[in-house]
Amino acid sequence: MDREGGREVGEGSSMSSREQRNLREQERRMRMKHLFNILSSHVSPTHRLPVPQLIEQATSYMIQLKEKVNYLKEKKMTLLGEMGKHSEGLSSSLLPKLSIYSRDSTIQMNLLIDLNMKRVMLHQLLSVFEEEGAEVMNANTQKLNDRMIIYTIIAQAIISRIGIDPSRIEERVRDIIF
Repeated sequence: MDREGGREVGEGSSMSSREQRNLREQERRMRMKHLFNILSSHVSPTHRLPVPQLIEQATSYMIQLKEKVNYLKEKKMTLLGEMGKHSEGLSSSLLPKLSIYSRDSTIQMNLLIDLNMKRVMLHQLLSVFEEEGAEVMNANTQKLNDRMIIYTIIAQAIISRIGIDPSRIEERVRDIIF
């Protein structure tokens, strides 16, 4: 027979309600500690913060993310609204649309292309970025209205001192799509 905390452990033993409450409270605290560790790894992966600062920083981070999502939704609706104006009489003269944005050592390319036009493969676009000294961080394709494809590529310069030449990338992408 084993003894645990002055009680016999076996078939007939049961924990008192006080011991059960203590055990539940201990499990709750362990669960909360685990959740705070996960939150800390997302909000501040380099160093640990006290819980009040962690919650404050997580709250401000969530507000920033929500603002970014709202901005992107508005941008999407604007783009879809512009396309809606031309949706019935959409001619190939309006497409493809290429836009390249550069900031610091990061570059973003958006390409809207008609499916009936020359076939463009994502790997062709990615190779342009890589050959120009950029590391692709994110690449997406999205079909729109079963008639168009949107390519979005976000890349960062491998060597930030040298940077990326957006005009060179734009020229090479135009060579591919035309």
